[in-house]
Amino acid sequence: MTDVVRRPGDPAGASRARPKKQEQEKASEEVTEVAPGVLRMQLPIWMPGLGHVNMYGLIDDKGLAVVDPGLPGPKSWKALKSRLATAGLRLKDIHTVIVTHSHPDHFGGAGRIKHETGAELITHKAFTTWSLDRRSQTLSTIDAERLEQEAIDEAAAYTGPSFEELPALAGDFDEFTVEDQRQSVPWGGPTPWGGSTHPMPSLKRRVMIRAMRLVYRPPEPTRRVRHGSSIRLAGRDWFAVHTPGHTLDHLCLYDPEHGVLLSGDHVLPTITPHIAGSANGDALHSYLATLDLVAQLDGVKLGLPAHGHPFDDVPGRVDAIKEHHAERTEALRAVSLAIGPAGVVELSHELFPQRHWGVMAESETFAHVEHLARAGQIERWNEGDRLVYRVAPLPGG
Repeated sequence: MTDVVRRPGDPAGASRARPKKQEQEKASEEVTEVAPGVLRMQLPIWMPGLGHVNMYGLIDDKGLAVVDPGLPGPKSWKALKSRLATAGLRLKDIHTVIVTHSHPDHFGGAGRIKHETGAELITHKAFTTWSLDRRSQTLSTIDAERLEQEAIDEAAAYTGPSFEELPALAGDFDEFTVEDQRQSVPWGGPTPWGGSTHPMPSLKRRVMIRAMRLVYRPPEPTRRVRHGSSIRLAGRDWFAVHTPGHTLDHLCLYDPEHGVLLSGDHVLPTITPHIAGSANGDALHSYLATLDLVAQLDGVKLGLPAHGHPFDDVPGRVDAIKEHHAERTEALRAVSLAIGPAGVVELSHELFPQRHWGVMAESETFAHVEHLARAGQIERWNEGDRLVYRVAPLPGG
């Protein structure tokens, strides 16, 4: 089966056929052991470009920990319990839930598991999500630029297999600032580049929030870990690796005993993870730096991604993703040179096929132009509430 798309850099109207990606495959009912004491269980999801999320079960003498327990809602919950039963396990066997990052296909079932089993719920220190409580429509956030820079510094400082060599994150980030909830949901809040806010009709929004209250419990962490923290899973020590880029709070887990990386959405086998630019920090810079960090983990071999199949060459896959971003950056420079001064929306329309136009394409474009602007390769200025970009002239040009 093929999917016809226009890739960045193709002339308008051009298209290429490419095979369906692993990450688009529908959830299988099969449960497989993919590493010692680690089960892969696929849960169904219904999000653009994705067909399943991998929930990993890490077995020990107390029961199991689960990583990324799918979307909220009855369909995913039924599948979760069915996969456990296939493995000879029950919901009450879960003693720990780990959420790799703050996207609903990863945290959706976490709050309900915690509520029904009393399980510990572990996230990175920076984990945030949105509340359905009308009385408390706020989002806890942290200093994004500071966290991103610290992740970059950690990547630069990493010299060997011992996590003790890594500098600790400054501060514990238990004191959060408050930001309006509308900044955290796709249908509300202004974009940094002055694009569409994509408002949801108020009635539809009210109906959805009411429906979500019936199936969703917010994932309130009982333990927030930092980069280098040790977590005992499947009878051995795993280490937290903070990998901002796809999201600010993205967390990978590394098992140095077997060279296994639970890579979440940081490294996927056949698609390149979405990098959402924000008004704070250089998300693409952070992402590329922490790609290098996971590729340089001593003895790393097997990648266990949140979508798609396990893959056995983490450094090789990192190189391929970095090459993709280098190609996209060059395509963006070429587009800017061809069309002259333009905003993010216009640039995204040149880089992505029409069926992908919207806030996702715009935020990815914004991440790349901001990366170039901070490197002095693209000029940026404001025209009213809109950011405008243009390829910087060559020295002496």
